[in-house]
Amino acid sequence: MAATADFVVIANRLPVDRVVQPDGSTTWRTSPGGLVTALEPVMRRNGGAWIGWHGAPDEKLRTFEHDGITLVPVHLTSQEYEEYYEGFSNGTLWPLYHDVVAPPEFHREWWDSYVEVNRRFAKRAAKVARRNAVVWVQDYQLQLVPQMLRELRPDLRIGFFLHIPFPPNELFQQLPWRRSILEGLLGADLVGFQLPGAAQNFVRLVRQR
Repeated sequence: MAATADFVVIANRLPVDRVVQPDGSTTWRTSPGGLVTALEPVMRRNGGAWIGWHGAPDEKLRTFEHDGITLVPVHLTSQEYEEYYEGFSNGTLWPLYHDVVAPPEFHREWWDSYVEVNRRFAKRAAKVARRNAVVWVQDYQLQLVPQMLRELRPDLRIGFFLHIPFPPNELFQQLPWRRSILEGLLGADLVGFQLPGAAQNFVRLVRQR
C-alpha cells in the first residue's frame, strides 16, 4: 500500500468486527468502545488509516475501506497469537502492570514473538504514513513500535498512549526486557498515561535506566 494517510492509528485490533450474513457473505461493523468513538471523526477529517489485527489468526486480508476510514490489516499466525498476544501481552505485561493481580510469566519465546509482531506493525505504518504524518500508537501490546517506527521514518510525529496502569520500579524491575520496553516508548515524541501516578512511575524508571 502506498503512503496515503496523514493521520495513522496503530492498535492491536482494527476498529471493526466481522459479521457473517445468513447467505454466508461477510460484512464489517464498527466495534464498540471509547477509543473508536473518539478517533473516528478525527480520522475521517484527516484522511486517516487504522492499522491493526482483524481477529482471525492465519488469515491475510488486503487493505479495505469502512465508513470513510482506511483499514490496514496486520497478519498474525496462530503461534504469534498464542505467544505475542495471549503470552507476552496478557500473560506477562497485563498482570505485571496491574500490580501482580496474577503471577506474570517470563518466557523468551513470548518476548521474541512480541518483538517480531511489533516490528511488523511498525513496518506497516512506515509504508502507510505520508511524510510528516501524525501516528498514534495504542497500548501495552505495541510498546516497541515507537522506537522501531522512528528508525524507519524519522520524519513522523509519533505519540503513544497506555490504556492500563504503568507499574512502579519494584514491579517493573521483574521484567527481563524492561530496558527494551522503555527505549521502545522513548521513540515517541509524546507518551500519555491514564493517571499522573503512572506518568511519574515512567519518568522515575527512565531516569534510573
